[in-house]
Amino acid sequence: MIPSSLLNHVISAFLWLFLCQAFPAHSFQTQRSLHRNVVTRHTSITTAHATSATSTDQAFLNQAVASAKLGLGHTFPNPAVGCVLVNEQNQIIGQGFHPRAGFPHAEVFALLQASGHVSDGVRAAKCVIEQFNSSSDSARSTEFTRIQELTNQYRSDPSSLFQPLVDHASVTAYVTLEPCCHYGQTPPCALALQLAGVQRVVVGFRDPNPRVDGGGVQFLQQKGVTVDLMNDPACASLVAAFCQRITPRPAEWPSDTYNDQVTGAMRSALRSVAGRQKAAGTLPEVSWAKDMLVDSELWILQEQRVEDDTDKCIAMYKTIKIKPEWMEHLDQLLWDHELVQVRLNNAVNKKKDAKLVGQVIAAQLQAHVTQTVGHTCLLYRPGVPPVLNLEALVQETSSSSSST
Repeated sequence: MIPSSLLNHVISAFLWLFLCQAFPAHSFQTQRSLHRNVVTRHTSITTAHATSATSTDQAFLNQAVASAKLGLGHTFPNPAVGCVLVNEQNQIIGQGFHPRAGFPHAEVFALLQASGHVSDGVRAAKCVIEQFNSSSDSARSTEFTRIQELTNQYRSDPSSLFQPLVDHASVTAYVTLEPCCHYGQTPPCALALQLAGVQRVVVGFRDPNPRVDGGGVQFLQQKGVTVDLMNDPACASLVAAFCQRITPRPAEWPSDTYNDQVTGAMRSALRSVAGRQKAAGTLPEVSWAKDMLVDSELWILQEQRVEDDTDKCIAMYKTIKIKPEWMEHLDQLLWDHELVQVRLNNAVNKKKDAKLVGQVIAAQLQAHVTQTVGHTCLLYRPGVPPVLNLEALVQETSSSSSST
């Protein structure tokens, strides 16, 4: 019988090799400004192997995984990430997770706790989720308002937030995913860890995002921070859907012209497959609920629309912000099944608007609107690797038509 420990190492090695082939390295350069240090991505990164990590490291990383799971389903289009900060006495001084796109990442919530800005980083992150998912129309809580203030301060001057943390003699950060090194809606997490004086970072999984892909590790190492990169299966599992979303498409399927690649024959074949699945009761279906929008009102957009100007209509619909929980669910269904039926009865009054809203949803998911019937859209997105063989389906549909 093969020892379980050896079996786990073998599985981890094969998983890492597969993902390294699926998500190749890419080059990039971050922006330059007062705090925007330039980092050029190189294919060779000097990182310690997982063998340098201890059982204590694994235990703290497991706690970071548990924190990350609190954000699962809420972070679209970002990945779910958790972080734990530990001092030289192996005491946890900060813990957090990424609650929602546009808000600080896991490392920052943990740093906010360690720096004394919040009493509990996990609780602070939960507050963000609760605020956006509350059915109450009451005013925003004092706790959430404080988080917004800290977020704004972090965006403008991250160094001022984490200065108290340098008083600790030695701090190790356990992060389920490689810290980002680029500017998005918030500054880079790698920069925040460096500014806070963190001496060591244990990374559960290297970020295959072309905007990161080792750049976070390299940045930290260049700043004198020790980095241990662990190929942890639990950390990899947390970001499986995210990794598929950011995987570069094959050259013949460029994302910016994706709709042009699906021919009429392909759409006909996909509709046939969907018809058979629907008859068998196996076609996945999701419905638009009336509370799917964030900070925007679809009904107002419909009243303002210009009937004869499709481009202006599409531009207006693109301003809608759909709840990440719903998008995350739809995203996972597409990865699992490739074809999903979306009912938009509660989203729009007019049937022709259903196609526009469907196109906006599809664009965010890199999917294709294969068919629109009434208030229902059929979305298609090939998996990585694809499950449905379009060429074979086209031939099958063509043969069936010829025989009849």
